[in-house]
Amino acid sequence: MSGFGGSDYYGVRRWEMSTEDALDRAWGGVDDIDLVIVTDPARDRWADLTASGFRLKPRWVTWGRRTPERTADFLAALPKAERQNVRHALRYVEAAGLDVQVHDRIDPDLFGEFLAVYDAQIATMPYGLPAAHAVAATEAGLANFVLVTARSAGELVGAVMCRVTPEALRVAYSAARPQARRGMISRALYVAAFEESARRGLPWISLGTDPTLYGHIAQAGLFSFKSRLGFVPVPLHHLDPDDDGCDEAELVLRTDRLADPVLSLCYARPPDRAATWADPLPMRLDVLSPTDGLDLRPYRASFVTEVIAAPLHDVPDHGVATVVADTDETIVIVDPFSTGALLAPEFARHGRRCVAVLTGTINERYAAGLRREQFVDVLTASGDDPATVRQLADRLAPMRPGHVIPGCEWGVDLADDLAAELGLPGNSRTEDRPRRQKPAMMAAAARAGLRVPLGTQVRSIEELDDWLAATRVLPVVVKPAASAGSEGVHFCADGTEARSAAGKLLGSANAMAQVNDSLLVQEQLVGQQYFVNSVSLDGRHHVHEIWRDDRIFVDGRPVYDRQVLLDGAGEIQDQVRVFVERVLDALGVHDGPAHTELFVDARGPVLIESGARLEGGVTPDGPAQATGESQLSLTVERYAAPERFRRRLGAGYRRHRALMVVCLVAPYDGLIADGAADRLAEIPSVLCGSALNLLPDTPVHRTVDLFTSPGHLYLIADDPSRLEEDYQRIRALEQDRLYKHR
Repeated sequence: MSGFGGSDYYGVRRWEMSTEDALDRAWGGVDDIDLVIVTDPARDRWADLTASGFRLKPRWVTWGRRTPERTADFLAALPKAERQNVRHALRYVEAAGLDVQVHDRIDPDLFGEFLAVYDAQIATMPYGLPAAHAVAATEAGLANFVLVTARSAGELVGAVMCRVTPEALRVAYSAARPQARRGMISRALYVAAFEESARRGLPWISLGTDPTLYGHIAQAGLFSFKSRLGFVPVPLHHLDPDDDGCDEAELVLRTDRLADPVLSLCYARPPDRAATWADPLPMRLDVLSPTDGLDLRPYRASFVTEVIAAPLHDVPDHGVATVVADTDETIVIVDPFSTGALLAPEFARHGRRCVAVLTGTINERYAAGLRREQFVDVLTASGDDPATVRQLADRLAPMRPGHVIPGCEWGVDLADDLAAELGLPGNSRTEDRPRRQKPAMMAAAARAGLRVPLGTQVRSIEELDDWLAATRVLPVVVKPAASAGSEGVHFCADGTEARSAAGKLLGSANAMAQVNDSLLVQEQLVGQQYFVNSVSLDGRHHVHEIWRDDRIFVDGRPVYDRQVLLDGAGEIQDQVRVFVERVLDALGVHDGPAHTELFVDARGPVLIESGARLEGGVTPDGPAQATGESQLSLTVERYAAPERFRRRLGAGYRRHRALMVVCLVAPYDGLIADGAADRLAEIPSVLCGSALNLLPDTPVHRTVDLFTSPGHLYLIADDPSRLEEDYQRIRALEQDRLYKHR
């Protein structure tokens, strides 16, 4: 191929060409090229390039708006949701006791302190650009900058670095520690920068410069965020002719190495003048995605004349053109809690409406998190008998339901029943409920020739004694017949311990607010534990994540320690994948997500249990950054873009970065220590996790199962040894710096 040549550009394959070479070839069937770029094409060739499918656009845009005279005026002009976000950030600063200051002068030491936070944040991004290092760390190099900082007990937790020009205060770089980012601290720091711009009498405030392809280095959400705050983009080379900005012609051939969706900000028509923030050019936003029916409303803005779903160039097997069509199809989510709470907003991005159906069995901790505004309706089931299911189906039918999905373990049975009643695709419905009742699950797997632990279901201590006497199986595991999160699981060395465990469990309520009227007693397995996340379509299964699951024992009960994501290929992975696919077939899992746990010992795999729903308590960012997708995103794709999902079947997955989840283990009842979350956030590989939200003096209980763990952390790095070092550091912190006695 002639031209200027191809290069890897932060994870995508980009080919730069001359105008003549770009126009001289047909682009169908080109492999391993994501973007074709023509830099600064002659204006008289723009029409030819446009006719060949290229988009004409500025390479960079700089966002600006008039400096608000008062913060109250700025807030009043925002959309309601963004106004709430800014106020949340301001309340976070106040509640956390953060000290926000504006530094008129930045010395090299202060700049170095900022870079430490900045570099830690860049390290969490798949393709972050460390642009701040272009600033000379000298008094002369820093002379035209101010720094807005937020400190906690003297430690820098967030900062915004701004360049001062005669007409504007320009936000150049920003960074925050993970916990502060979750508090949306950047919004509070921007407000402080706006106020500094007003104090200086500068007419404009700028929110930085971005490449115009959103979905790679700059994410699609950044476009929406800046436009919601009232900023408009202007070509960089119109504002700063001496900078390296330019126009370019862009052709996107494939998006599988980019985010979904990709936004391409283009000229609505060839510019006839230089733009300014006061007089911006009309722009067009092309939204590229293989997803059918994508909702374009989040991408509308005052400066955009048209938002369109733009087809990709016709490249076989690399995606399909987005065809945006209004759809009245509704997705029914039964008990949208735990990870399932993230389904509705993800479906909304794909133009799907959601209805919540509540079984009424959810515990109060989860129920309090229901976001009713995310659903067109919220229905409550008064039971699960056939008459109630028919009544619910009659109420749902006018909403044109297309699929029924369980949001969590509580909703599995009712989701099956509703799908069957509505005549929708779903999992096989049988009377013995093998996807919820563990004894039936084991029986179904055994009938399919799969190995399961030797065990039985008991409803009394007497039945337990009879089984132990007849089989002489010890040690054993005693656990509820229906449970989640290792809750109520007891490892018992002898009959006395088994009877004690049964006495505690029988008649008690589990974490799902259900009475344990029966128990499962099984032989205790010795080997390595694994779990597998999958998504199925029409009886075919896509295994996306295979995790090694390490646990420790507290009082004879298994406690989550850490989980390590394995690469998609390998001897043990192949063995596990085949076994799990057979388990799903045996349990009648035809459609949707599943979470399967198993042991592998010297004899091979043996089933522990399988849930026909998303893995609970997951932060999808972790798997997404490690593999490019998450079980959540794949589940939504299966229902919203089934043909795209179908192409994944049989392809497996690839781990690009090492990923580990560490569950905190509190050694005693006590309180969260001062600064605990900040100590965890300082660990280099920490990406995210609930443990970053721990507040001082919050009560903690001695950890005996998943529900008594104080929180978890996702660790990600290119080098797996980095994760091992940081895991050991977390366990060391737990000994004396994360918790304190009451």
